[in-house]
Amino acid sequence: MKSYFLFPLLILFSALPVTAQSTSEAVADLLLKAEKQMEELDESGALESYLNVLELDPENYEALWNASLLYSTIGFRFDNKNDQEAYFERAIELAEKSLEYHPDKGDPYYVMAVAKGRMANLVRVRERIELGHKIEEYIVKALDRMPEHAPSWHLYGVWQSEVANVTRAERMAARFISGGLPDGSDEKAEEFLKKAMELDPESIITRLDLARHFERSGQNERAIAVLEELFELDLPVKSKDDPDHLEDARKLLSDLR
Repeated sequence: MKSYFLFPLLILFSALPVTAQSTSEAVADLLLKAEKQMEELDESGALESYLNVLELDPENYEALWNASLLYSTIGFRFDNKNDQEAYFERAIELAEKSLEYHPDKGDPYYVMAVAKGRMANLVRVRERIELGHKIEEYIVKALDRMPEHAPSWHLYGVWQSEVANVTRAERMAARFISGGLPDGSDEKAEEFLKKAMELDPESIITRLDLARHFERSGQNERAIAVLEELFELDLPVKSKDDPDHLEDARKLLSDLR
């Protein structure tokens, strides 16, 4: 009788490590799958894989910040504002969870800055200015933890350029907002974008955004030089958006000439 009750308990406890191991292996397999899908520019497939990871491991660091970034990236391509907003809200939600579980890491701050930046394009002037302060805070915290992170330097450079060259309406609206307009300068925009280029010389979007900064700040000849160099280098396509970035660069170069 004694051994009769003991037998099912032994089966139960012996099965527990196997279940845990199976979950761990499933998570590892899904992360590898997502990485391969990103290499193949299958962003929707990679997002699905990361979401599957989060079903098994809701606090998984890689899945949280990558899924947030993919929601921001994919959502930005939509034409419909409601679809964009839904994706950006999901990006913010995942970034918040990433910050909650991994506040010592840099990527959660970066993806939050990206998500907030995307959302800023959809809101009114007052809220956009208020978000501008928050975005800078997240970028700075990302760089404090990842000083050699090219995407953060790129984002900070674009932020500096846009703040330094805001519209008249935005500048006037900032007078009535607590904190006013964030500090931004053309010099820092150039410095940070060039820093990003040094860290990632093959980034097409960074060179395009440097040219856009020069054009935005009235330095057309320098913008032309950057764009001409971009096409001379014949950089490899590394993201799904790179073909569109190259087309935008061709159009900008044609307009400036």
